[in-house]
Amino acid sequence: MMTPFDVWAPMFRAPFSGDVTQEIVPRILSPDIAGAPEIEAKIHTDVASYGTQLGKILEALQTLAKATKTDLPEIDKLVADIEEVKDQSKDTLRADAERALARLRSVDEDGWRALTRAE
Repeated sequence: MMTPFDVWAPMFRAPFSGDVTQEIVPRILSPDIAGAPEIEAKIHTDVASYGTQLGKILEALQTLAKATKTDLPEIDKLVADIEEVKDQSKDTLRADAERALARLRSVDEDGWRALTRAE
């Protein structure tokens, strides 16, 4: 049985009822950013994300630590935790891709075949 709420519910959103996300990007004319925010934004979008930049730094720290026989347990734990999140995310990403491909196949069989090289 359908209630009036079922019909109208999709139109109304209570605070915090949906996804809550925050995008962290340099704010172009912000006085909070040292240097040139325009350059920071271009680096972030055209060269490497913050995650990629930090990943390179963590990799370099681990390489130096190994070469100098210096223990960096907090860095090692951080890297391990990051890898764990990446591994856990693979299943979700694959499921999302499978759903997207199924949607594509339902509306564009040729496009789906081009992407999957399916026979």
